[in-house]
Amino acid sequence: MTQAVDCFPAFPRQQGVTLLTGLVLLAAISLLALVATSSMLLQLRMAGNFEDSRLALQNSAMAVTEGERFLYSIRNDARSPDCQANCFTPPLDTIIHAAKDIPVFAEYEDKNWWHSWAVDAAFDPLSGTPVETTPAMGADSPRFLIEEVYFDPLTSLPVATGAPLLSGIAYYRILGRGCGKGATTVAVSESIIARPWKADALPGSSSRDSREFCAGFRPWYDCGRKAWRQRQ
Repeated sequence: MTQAVDCFPAFPRQQGVTLLTGLVLLAAISLLALVATSSMLLQLRMAGNFEDSRLALQNSAMAVTEGERFLYSIRNDARSPDCQANCFTPPLDTIIHAAKDIPVFAEYEDKNWWHSWAVDAAFDPLSGTPVETTPAMGADSPRFLIEEVYFDPLTSLPVATGAPLLSGIAYYRILGRGCGKGATTVAVSESIIARPWKADALPGSSSRDSREFCAGFRPWYDCGRKAWRQRQ
């Protein structure tokens, strides 16, 4: 009886090479998958950090804007027309700080300091009513600081025909602090604005809108935002 003979016998050495080649290919594929996954996670983390930073900046800009609007809305009789510094009646004297009361680098102060010195931008500091602009959801409420840095009494300037009579123009530094969803993601923005004060110290009409407020002083006097920048 004839026995079938295998013409292509599998040698142990060939089997080992095949196994080793498969393991190398499997390791390479696993490494590529690991690198792709790590890259994807890194991109997701970077996108999340960017979005959180954008949210913090948005809240800080909102705080600055609300600080400006509040300053424009103050009645003329709240500031003495013959005063040069520290001229506001209570409780405004605790909201609008005198020159050099606020640190130059206030953006490095911690959360507790901001809660002690700044006011919540989501509410009117005097009435406590919510403002029209709703802040984006962050780890902490946006807050703003107002500092009167310089007052120009305009004693050397002639009064133009038709121009309102002023006691002077005050220049203010407004700082706004906003947070992202994480408490460690913080942005601080700053603006410098000019705010004319009428000499008659009558209540007059004030507006939270800078364009509407400044329309009564231009083109004779400096009014409105002069500069803006992100501090942190």
